[in-house]
Amino acid sequence: MERVKEWMDQGIIAGIADRIPHEHLLHMLMDGISDYIFFMEVVGERRFKYVYMNESAKNHSPIKGAGWEGKYIEDLLSEEQAEALIEAYQTVVKKKEALTYEDEIIINGTLFRGHSVLTPMMDESGEVTHIVAITRNITEVIEKERDLSRINAMYRSLMKDTTDAILIVDTAGNILEANRALEELYGYTKEEMHASSFPFVPSNRIEEAHELVRKGKERAIAGFETVRQRKDGTLVDVSISVSPIQNEDGETIGISSIVRDISKDKTAQRKLEASRSRYRSLFKHNPQPILTLTFQGLIKKANSATLRLLKIEEDDLVQTSIVDWVPKEQRSWLRKQLLESFFQNGTRFETSFWMDGEERILRVSLVPIINEGQKEGIYAILEDRTEQVRAHEALRQSEEKFRLIADHSNDLISVFSPMGELVYASPSQKKFLGRAPHEMSSEELMKQLEPDDLNNLSNAFKWSEGSKEAFTVSLTLKSQNGEPVWFECRGTPVVSEQNQVSHFVIVARDISEQKNYEEKLERFAFYDYLTDLPNRRLFEDRVEQAIAKAERSGESFALLYLDGDGFKCINDEYGHEIGDEFLCSVGKRMKECIRSGDSVGRIGGDEFAILLEDIADRDQIYEVSMRALEKLREPYIVKGEEIRSSFSIGVACYPEDGRTLDDLFRSADQALYRGKRDGKNQVRLYEHHP
Repeated sequence: MERVKEWMDQGIIAGIADRIPHEHLLHMLMDGISDYIFFMEVVGERRFKYVYMNESAKNHSPIKGAGWEGKYIEDLLSEEQAEALIEAYQTVVKKKEALTYEDEIIINGTLFRGHSVLTPMMDESGEVTHIVAITRNITEVIEKERDLSRINAMYRSLMKDTTDAILIVDTAGNILEANRALEELYGYTKEEMHASSFPFVPSNRIEEAHELVRKGKERAIAGFETVRQRKDGTLVDVSISVSPIQNEDGETIGISSIVRDISKDKTAQRKLEASRSRYRSLFKHNPQPILTLTFQGLIKKANSATLRLLKIEEDDLVQTSIVDWVPKEQRSWLRKQLLESFFQNGTRFETSFWMDGEERILRVSLVPIINEGQKEGIYAILEDRTEQVRAHEALRQSEEKFRLIADHSNDLISVFSPMGELVYASPSQKKFLGRAPHEMSSEELMKQLEPDDLNNLSNAFKWSEGSKEAFTVSLTLKSQNGEPVWFECRGTPVVSEQNQVSHFVIVARDISEQKNYEEKLERFAFYDYLTDLPNRRLFEDRVEQAIAKAERSGESFALLYLDGDGFKCINDEYGHEIGDEFLCSVGKRMKECIRSGDSVGRIGGDEFAILLEDIADRDQIYEVSMRALEKLREPYIVKGEEIRSSFSIGVACYPEDGRTLDDLFRSADQALYRGKRDGKNQVRLYEHHP
């Protein structure tokens, strides 16, 4: 249809028509085309006569077999159908432009859906004299789309309700999907399995599980039997069939497995093996479903695995033909495969089997049975690949869902190549940055990160590319208003079949509120809630640091221990609310008393401490302490009340009054007690007594 329309648009048909008779031209160009082509003459207003139709239209269109020559549209179609079609033709005449539309009609009880292009042909004066209609039958396409939708719905239902336990992992062994049957088998929820790597694998079988994943990336593994551990700690025997999931390019992008609880089978098998001869038929006890066939396809024997797979009794299976189990349209092809297996060493193919009213996809390996050089029959080894095939399709759909989810996520989702090239950026990034990342240069993107964060992120990428493991880093990004926002970035490498990282998926989640909460917790842990001064814990840590520094440098420092004189009277007279406000004012005045580089902290109640570093001698300490004492006894105005108070100060110097934190506080406390005893409002330096 497109080629004919292209010829008409380019005037090729008109050019040929000048040299070849009109009827011959139509036959040459149109009879070999599968689309329905109608050549219509514009007779008058809303009057259109059939002049020509190609062979496809004559034999396959809805009006096939009708006496169409010289007939008008209303002669061949019902009034309603003719009216709609005439209206479309009249639109082409008026607008002198091609018209494309889709419609559906029912003729003789048969539904027909068509995609049509009406193209005007004009004379030298520009009047439309003829119209070429090209119609494509899209009935089957639409039906297939609807069938596909129904199949998808059936698949989702099957995944949900199937009794087979299904597990899908990526090539790194990370769990991607687990159905309800698997949850019931192991006792773990899907979320718990996502949070921990293979929690149902016993510790002594971890390497075995990883080896199974590695082998599953290369080939299918059927009926691998092992032991797994339920959430309640009990062990369960399972049979695992593993198959690689490949994309359209043949690359393995995941591994699917079907897990069956074979505990009862294993128990029965152990009892059977204990009572029977050690010589057993490999055929009968093979966990792989196997049939013995004649070269015509007649089933002579079936092992127990086959009976379980086909859900049938042996008497109902033997002496039937394997050909009868496949759809009719595949039977001729299957007979050919059986015949070819006689001349070959073996063949493998996939086909559909009807089992208990359900269509299953089986991989069938045909191996000739050879006895003393003579071929006596065929072993048909069956492998149920229904879930793998459907899982592969589900994985393909999940990739489409990833983009759909990512496009509507509030998290910042990006996909990078190993070289750092941005492959995909979610729309949420444009909202955050003010511009789409693809519109920004590499330099602009890097400026959104602090240099240290950029270095940490670069190192994480390098580590992940080498280890093939995910990483998490916290960093700040500048929003469109220039404000830094904390994000937690989770990076996951996508590993190819060649064990190379092909992409990185980065999901950045806003953790600003979490960071603010952590900062508040840290503030509460090290600062006094009332005065906002360092609390005893932080102040003592600073004294310890001062001791370590002094030991290295040989310098001295002083510890001032301050206690309020009569603070209880302030609470009793004015109340605790004004008492707290008073302590806040004291804290502010304490900060004014110290020099740059000194520290002050609230030890508890009305007790405070000051750390004076880089002091020259005890006289300097005494002068600084007296200035602080004078500053602290100046009147305070608290909520309109004038409050007068004072402090007593005890001083201990390092190293002569103590070399440890406890010794310094003990010396300063003794000096403070002596000042209190001598009348309060005093500064006393610790004195050594013989």
